[in-house]
Amino acid sequence: MEQLTALGTGYAVATRCYTTCFTISDGNEHFMIDTGGGSGVLTNLEKLGISVAQVHHIFLSHRHTDHILGAVWMLRMIGHSMEKGQYQGQLHLYCHQSIAEGLVEMCRFMLPDRLLKLFGTQILFHCLSDGLTFEILGRKTTFFDTRSKKTLQYGVSIQLKKGKQFTYLGDEPYRPDCADYAAQVDYLMHEAMCLESQEEQYHPHRIQHSTVKDTAQCAAQLQVGSLILHHTEDKNLAQRKAAYTAEAQQYFTGTVYVPDDLETIML
Repeated sequence: MEQLTALGTGYAVATRCYTTCFTISDGNEHFMIDTGGGSGVLTNLEKLGISVAQVHHIFLSHRHTDHILGAVWMLRMIGHSMEKGQYQGQLHLYCHQSIAEGLVEMCRFMLPDRLLKLFGTQILFHCLSDGLTFEILGRKTTFFDTRSKKTLQYGVSIQLKKGKQFTYLGDEPYRPDCADYAAQVDYLMHEAMCLESQEEQYHPHRIQHSTVKDTAQCAAQLQVGSLILHHTEDKNLAQRKAAYTAEAQQYFTGTVYVPDDLETIML
């Protein structure tokens, strides 16, 4: 059975938890989706007992710092593992072309030349287009343009075992053009910046984000089975799960997950 493990659950400026990234895993192989904003991705992998040698696929949804900067640290550590003969096979990165170009430039600036020589041979970029499909961890995996209003962004839809479907919409609200990937799926992962009562504090709508109420109403309209909330504010983590779940359940009758960092959800 696949599982989703939250490496980070916070929004862009979170300091009390790590920023958004997670893995979809099957046994000892892990597909990383976004990498968060720094070296915290390595810390949380270590806490979970996941070696970088077990990560052969990474998807970067868009170029914002809280989703992409952890990729430099992943490339550094995976490159070192390749040098030592501790990493079997190739690393595959899935992103749109501008991210690939920008990430390579960052690595040229920050990583040693010997690691840069791995690009194109052991570290491979797959530049995305809308609807492009790959087989990742033996599952049909389709990347799609989320129609972001801020920057080009991709989501991902994964055909799980036993016919179930998982969809990640990135960190902006659902757009109707994505209905083919989001409607009636078994698991929908959608951003929820704050509670409805906190709208005046965080102003999510001004910056293309949602309240929990917005997200729950969207999930109800899409008739999904389960809703996974992420990319949240971090001011009251001790009460976040209970408060977000309670608000979502007022508008959505399916299962609601509000994972904490390092928490695993069985899919």
